[in-house]
Amino acid sequence: DLHTYTNDYRKSGWEDTYSSDAATGLTSEQYTQLKQKMLKSVYQNGGFYIGKYETGIEDAPKTSGSSSTAPTETPVIKPNVYPYNFVICSQAQTLASNMEHGDRTTSLLFGVQWDLTLKYLETKGTRQADLKTNSTSWGNYWDNAWNITNANLKYSTDHGENWTTATENSKTSNERILLSTGADESFSKMGIYDLAGNVWEWTLEYTSGTYVPCAHRGGSYIGTGSDIPASSRNSNATTGAINSNGFRCVLY
Repeated sequence: DLHTYTNDYRKSGWEDTYSSDAATGLTSEQYTQLKQKMLKSVYQNGGFYIGKYETGIEDAPKTSGSSSTAPTETPVIKPNVYPYNFVICSQAQTLASNMEHGDRTTSLLFGVQWDLTLKYLETKGTRQADLKTNSTSWGNYWDNAWNITNANLKYSTDHGENWTTATENSKTSNERILLSTGADESFSKMGIYDLAGNVWEWTLEYTSGTYVPCAHRGGSYIGTGSDIPASSRNSNATTGAINSNGFRCVLY
């Protein structure tokens, strides 16, 4: 039972339940079919593949977004690219589902997939407290002081409006700096980068909130690792396209 197995990371009132077309860009039937495909992969194939990095953009960063205008930038899963932010949840799902996937399926994570990823990290030696209570030490948060040496580093000190390319950068514990994807090894667990901090990541989970039904997970660079660790959830409206919200893809 996946809910029992991941119980430590679940939250009452947040479920993998269809909300509306506006929330995920899926009809009720499409949502159910996608969920069934995901569960079949877990039970028959033993799991799913998760994007090593937050989904990004290679050529130029997004600096704005609209719920009425579909994004045109090509999404990639690569290190040292701009986080694909300024998208609403339904746009993120469309982008994720259209990525090259052969005869498989790509999408945003369902809530239980996020929880299963955390459970996987726990079974591989990550302390539950680092996943559930305080992820400061391994996430790009406001209160994590870090020093990065990376020949392809990109960073923004003004919430993604302008970016600097450098080979090295440091920050104190009280700065908000948005980073390119996979900026440093210290932000990864088992080869999965930025599951904690940097940008929130849209999921297919439903918050049951009338005005904020869309769920995103994992915290961001503008918060603290103790308030919004890797397991954390937040909610947003179906029209919320902001700089601190991105997404990650899964394949099954």
